[in-house]
Amino acid sequence: MSVSSPAPWLVGVLQVVFVLLYSSGFIVGTIATNAASPFAIIFWRFIIAGSLLALTALVMRAPWPRTWREWRDIAVTGLLLQTMHYAGTYLGFYHGISASLSSMILGMMPLLVALGAWQLLREPLTKRQTLGTIIGFGGLLFTTAFGLSGGDSLLSIAYTAIGCAGLSAGTLYQRKFGVQMDLRSGGALQLYVGAIGMLPFALAHDGLALPMTGAVVFSLVWLSTLNSLGAITLLLWFLKHQTAGEASSLFYLMPGVTAIAAWPLLGQSVQWYSIVGLLLTGLGLLLVARYSPSAIARRELDASLTESSS
Repeated sequence: MSVSSPAPWLVGVLQVVFVLLYSSGFIVGTIATNAASPFAIIFWRFIIAGSLLALTALVMRAPWPRTWREWRDIAVTGLLLQTMHYAGTYLGFYHGISASLSSMILGMMPLLVALGAWQLLREPLTKRQTLGTIIGFGGLLFTTAFGLSGGDSLLSIAYTAIGCAGLSAGTLYQRKFGVQMDLRSGGALQLYVGAIGMLPFALAHDGLALPMTGAVVFSLVWLSTLNSLGAITLLLWFLKHQTAGEASSLFYLMPGVTAIAAWPLLGQSVQWYSIVGLLLTGLGLLLVARYSPSAIARRELDASLTESSS
């Protein structure tokens, strides 16, 4: 079954919303892990967001998975896109990585996804898309080269890299096997799987209890609703209507947007190289999005993915 192409203006609006919501997670995540255990924060954000999505699915009578393959694919994506992605990212925050550097490392995800989609999903890469990917990655490297201050520990960087690997692998797996998944019921189940995957880590460290301070309550509400429900649901929607390369290219914008937001919210000054990097990554994103495969090519790709996953 092919997926109808949404209006370009709608995609553009949702892309802006997604970048803002996902970038906010780096800011609020830093605040949250300074106030509570990262594992407990992640566990409860998954439970809250999953319950809200499950309630939405029940009220709207959304279809639920029926076959073992559907349950398997949801579970695998949940472990990669939720547990591995957020455990690595928040452990990086917990061990002191800055919000800007964290977003820079996760900003490498589009390159990994583009290469993986080209090899594993047979997604075509035009010359202009390749150029856009190179420019976007170049802007990311430019920002990273000037932004590394030496104050971040190797352990925090390693944990964040693990989070980037989970995000990249989960994106590819979702595009390969989860195109037909209902975003309400499937998204709820993925969040519950993420919570189950996080449970042993939380119990082995600081437990599930959270201090009910203003910072923790605010962070938990923000991350559960706007970040998990909003940003991740939008990412799944993009993967339903776009190629993996197109959807992931938005992550090139995260470092610049996060650096700008970190100035008033975390007291981290905006540097000139963040602005230059944001302009370069924006140009790369424009090339990738403007010269994307045609609707016919995408429908053919969707059909081949559906056939290969059945």
